[in-house]
Formats: sequence, C-alpha cells, structure tokens
Amino acid sequence: MLTLEQVKEISRRLALENGLEYGDLSAEDISSIVYRVDVFGDEDPSMIDRHIDIEYSFGDYFEITEDSPLFEYIRSLCGLPFSSEEQEITIWEE
Repeated sequence: MLTLEQVKEISRRLALENGLEYGDLSAEDISSIVYRVDVFGDEDPSMIDRHIDIEYSFGDYFEITEDSPLFEYIRSLCGLPFSSEEQEITIWEE
C-alpha cells in the first residue's frame, strides 16, 4: 500500500504528464488506485493490457497505460508484478 505522501507525488506527476495544474488533481480526491492486468483472447500469445486506474471520489478516473513513465514509477514504488496473468491489485484506498 501507498502512503499519503506517495499518493500526493503520484497526483503531482499525473498533473504534469497531462499538462494540468497540480491543484486541478488533488490527492485528497483520489478514492483508489488499482493496478490491473487484463488478458484478452484465447490465442497464444494473448493480448495483455497492463494499466493503473486512478479513481476519484467524484466519479472520474485516469487510466495510466503501460508505456507511461508514471506507470513504471508506480509499479516500481509498489513492487507490482509484471504479470501476464489477469489480476487486480488495489494499492491505495481512501
């Protein structure tokens, strides 16, 4: 799990990556941060979608894709597995 200070840093980095003012995305409004690995199809290899959802208390969310520097920052911060199996890990919850 993340600390509040780490969530604030993630919020700051998210604002920078999206060209927003830091105050536009308050860490206090984040209700959860969830790491998801979705696997689609039965083929070998299957299509794998790794992403992190930052969900806000007012209903909006940001999806941080695997190719984003913020994705790698959060993944390494939390020691999240680079899995190819479907899973959902909540790393912050208000």
